[in-house]
Amino acid sequence: MLEKKYRIERNKVQYILKKGEDSISKLFIIRYIKNNENYNRYCTVVSKKIDPKAVGRNRLRRQIYEAIRGCEGSQSQLPGTRRVGTGSQSQLPGTRRVGTAERSIYSHLDSVLIPKKSILKAKFEDIEADIKSIITTHEQI
Repeated sequence: MLEKKYRIERNKVQYILKKGEDSISKLFIIRYIKNNENYNRYCTVVSKKIDPKAVGRNRLRRQIYEAIRGCEGSQSQLPGTRRVGTGSQSQLPGTRRVGTAERSIYSHLDSVLIPKKSILKAKFEDIEADIKSIITTHEQI
């Protein structure tokens, strides 16, 4: 399970589902909005269409949260954020010049992950790989 600060409150999920932007991956439909926190927050909504039994839906939800937690732990920074180095590149996206130093502007998101039916046939490694690709894609937002 994710730490509480990385989870989205129930009352905000409906807002994200209505007003958020869409993104689609191999196993998920993602709805997201930017947040004002210093980290990303996640929620997963597993429909009864995916699995009619609560046991199956909860198992899938736990796998998704574990994959998110694994991605977070494997990186030296929070998922969905990027560090901007002081390399030889002139102006990187998501940065602005302040004097001679570059200051990074992180985009932190509230993301609702909605699994597709195809996730039932996927292994945990596939779920984890898809979530990693989602996180790296959202780094560029």
